[in-house]
Parts: sequence; structure tokens; C-alpha cells
Amino acid sequence: MTARRLLLGGGLVAVTIAATVRSPDIAALARARGWNGYSQIICTINAGVDVASLNITGIPHDCLTIINKGRIGGVFNSGTGLYTRTRIRIYNYGTIFGGGGKGGGGAWKSIFRGTSYSATGNGGAGGDGAGFNTSGTPILVSQTSGNTGTSQTVGGPAIGGTTQGTATGGRGGDGGAIGMRGADGSYGSTTGTFESQSDGVAGNGAAAGAYVDGNSLVTWLATGTRLGNATN
Repeated sequence: MTARRLLLGGGLVAVTIAATVRSPDIAALARARGWNGYSQIICTINAGVDVASLNITGIPHDCLTIINKGRIGGVFNSGTGLYTRTRIRIYNYGTIFGGGGKGGGGAWKSIFRGTSYSATGNGGAGGDGAGFNTSGTPILVSQTSGNTGTSQTVGGPAIGGTTQGTATGGRGGDGGAIGMRGADGSYGSTTGTFESQSDGVAGNGAAAGAYVDGNSLVTWLATGTRLGNATN
């Protein structure tokens, strides 16, 4: 069945999202156009329009068809693009994505000289994943790089002819692009002279968010570009 044939159905209510918006209530938009609560709704998202965190609520099974020509997406750090617990149909001629995952934290690194002197470098924080911002008008923000770890040098008198040991924490992983996992954090490093060392654990990058949560309820009539995971 084509989008044109669906548009010819009796009692159908057409809703158009023509401007960038966050979490639009399609049911409310349809009621404002005379929807009776059970007939068909065609919701078209125009080209060039961004829709952040689209949640399908208040619509019975098999009543909604979405024609996406723009972008539907999740917020940064693994946000979900589209959530539904209602059976729907989607023609995706644009992009639907989950937010990029946050990067893993870098590991701490400690070194010791005897029982009196030690130094610890702390791991850097992971960068944020890409996706829409979390409030206000949706704006797509790029992923950020992980932070470098801090460094610390062992105190006390220098051992003759040697360089005091320095511990540096690992760098945080970079955040993921839209629909992509964040990078893992790195382990720490050392320079100079010391007697023993220990390591923290580098963090794993977070998975990308779901481009759709409720995929088993979606009939994909055109798949377009889908980035991230599909759950349920």
C-alpha cells in the first residue's frame, strides 16, 4: 500500500509537522483537526524539520501512519529517537536515530616509592555523545572528545641520579556520533622511577540509543536512514 492510497481513506485526519519541535503530541494535534479517537491519522514530518524524542501515546493500534521526510532523533548520551507501544506504520524517507553513547572514563594510575611516598593520576571523563540537546528548541549537537587524565609526581627526596616517578591517569573515551557507541576510556601511564604501581579500570563507552523503542510494533513501509539500535 502506498502513501498516496492511504491518504485516500475515508475519515482520515492529516497532521503536518512543519517546524522543528520536541516531543510533539500527535494525538492532540489530530484531535485539534477533528480526529474522533479511532480513525486513521497520517502524520507527515516535512523535509528540513527536526523532531526530538517522539513518543507515541493516546492512539489506538493500527491508526497512525508516519511519513518522515526530516529527522527524528534522541537526545545526546543514548537518547531514544522514537518510542511506541502502539502498532504504527512508518514511511521513513529521512533519518531516524538514537543519541550517541557517552565515552567511558579513563582509568586512574598510582605509583609508590617505599611506604612513604605515592602519586596518583586521575582518569579523564568521557566525552558526550551526539544528539539533540535536552531542553528548548531541538538543536543537534556534535559528540565531544574525552578529557585527558591528571598527573602527579612522587614526593620526597630524589633518589640519586634518577627522575622522580609521575603517574598520569588515562584519557576518557570520545563520545559517539549519532547512532554510534561511545569509545572506551584509556589506561594510565607512568614516567620516571618508582617501585610499584596499581591501576584502576577504564570505563566502557555507552551504547547508542535506540532509533526506535517498540520496533516489533512498527511496520516499515520505507526504511530510509536508521542509526542506532532497535529495541523491543
